[in-house]
Amino acid sequence: MYWEAVASYNAAFPDQPMVAQYRSHLNLIQVHMPDKMAQNFSDDDALRVLLHNQIPLDWVDHAYTYGMVYLEQQFYSPTMSLDIFHKIDNKMALPLLSLNGM
Repeated sequence: MYWEAVASYNAAFPDQPMVAQYRSHLNLIQVHMPDKMAQNFSDDDALRVLLHNQIPLDWVDHAYTYGMVYLEQQFYSPTMSLDIFHKIDNKMALPLLSLNGM
């Protein structure tokens, strides 16, 4: 999704394309919002934050793989709290799967 967002941004702003930050000193701006608003934070909002912070495409690709490995390790860990995953499944994942399918 981020690759497409960068391509769309670059097409819309050909004179100011997104140039990823690969410097030793990064300038990243955090998103601050009340907890009540977190469920309204959309994919488009996340993409805008990534673009605004000029996050390199390969960082996002790596983050996904890292997240999957982390979740797998947590899931098979004997100390893992299933309550966290059930809460996420029941509130977000299952409704989205029933709406959009696999």
